[in-house]
Amino acid sequence: MSLLYRASRFAASRQLVARPARTFTSSSVRALKETDRHNPEAAEHNEKHKQDGLQKQKEGKGHWKPELASDSEEAVAADKSGDHGSIEEMQKKTAEHAEKKHK
Repeated sequence: MSLLYRASRFAASRQLVARPARTFTSSSVRALKETDRHNPEAAEHNEKHKQDGLQKQKEGKGHWKPELASDSEEAVAADKSGDHGSIEEMQKKTAEHAEKKHK
């Protein structure tokens, strides 16, 4: 009998505990690159590259796509490639890439 009394008393005390209401929620950002967070077309662009990569993989022609990598993954891949050339060549390639990407 005392076990039932203790169990009912415990259940009653659990009901009296006030729980704070959840007042603030946020959704996660779905961007691959840190620079794409404010780009409304990023999801469509990423899906296009993803489908292209999957199709090429099925054909046996798959390769790494920098468009689907984060900025840091892209930087690491560039560092590992080893075909940097001279400083002037790298500066020229960077300028061309920036112009092409931000048109």
